[in-house]
Amino acid sequence: MKTKNFILNLFFITTVVCTLFILSCSKKRIEPKEEQLNSYESMNSYYDSKKQQEQDFVINSSGSGPIIGNQGTKLWVSKEKLMFPNTDSVQWPYTVKLIELYTPKDMLYYQMPNVSNGGLLTTSGEVRVRAFKNGQELVLRPDCTWTVEMPNTNPMTNMKIYYGVESTYVDWTDNPAGSFTITSYGYTGEIAKLGWINCGKPASVSSSTTNYTFSSSTDELQNVSKFIYFPNAKSLMQVYGSTSGALPLNENIKIILIGINGSQLYDYYNETQVSTSNQINVTMSTISDASLTAILDSL
Repeated sequence: MKTKNFILNLFFITTVVCTLFILSCSKKRIEPKEEQLNSYESMNSYYDSKKQQEQDFVINSSGSGPIIGNQGTKLWVSKEKLMFPNTDSVQWPYTVKLIELYTPKDMLYYQMPNVSNGGLLTTSGEVRVRAFKNGQELVLRPDCTWTVEMPNTNPMTNMKIYYGVESTYVDWTDNPAGSFTITSYGYTGEIAKLGWINCGKPASVSSSTTNYTFSSSTDELQNVSKFIYFPNAKSLMQVYGSTSGALPLNENIKIILIGINGSQLYDYYNETQVSTSNQINVTMSTISDASLTAILDSL
């Protein structure tokens, strides 16, 4: 009798174990495997290899000027209008540094969009003007200005001087007393401080806005650069995180996302019009450097 009970118990235990094993295997078969998203690296090194390089000009004597940059920016500089941050005077020689950004492509490479306090700026160019002595950055004296002239074959009226405020990203603040004047060369203006300068004005766009949110079922977008270009407004917006800034409804836009993994570039490109359908589902595709450059040249 004991032997019979033992056999029955053993059969029962064996049956339970086998049943649990079968259920476990069945569960493994029917549970979907989680898809691994394509991942990307920081774009900074790629942008550094493409962006306009800072130009150095050593100033060792007075003269009528101007300094002329590679893309035609003209600067009339003066030692007497400079000082160290502690107000000490500056002696020759000193160095003027210049960066010129006149195309959407160059602004994108530098990650220098055209947005002021959340609003789009129509922009004819951005430059950065700095001065150094013995490695120390100099500033303009109070109530002193340097003259800057920016080339443009079709200048627009009412363009103002905006200064770049750098924090997590660059925002632009306008100088109430500073405007650009149209010349036969393009624009001329008096800058009251050194640093980033934008020749721009508020874009003439709809006051009704929406926001776009970017997501993907195939790609991890954290390190992917996201830009929106407004060809009619001549304005570039960068998207930080997954949600854009305020987009004016019915405005034509060009959406460009760029990623990199090793030496391989990826992109998502879409020409569309801003609508209330504000979810952008992204699938990144491989692209060559030449093809990506061609897209950026066409913005």
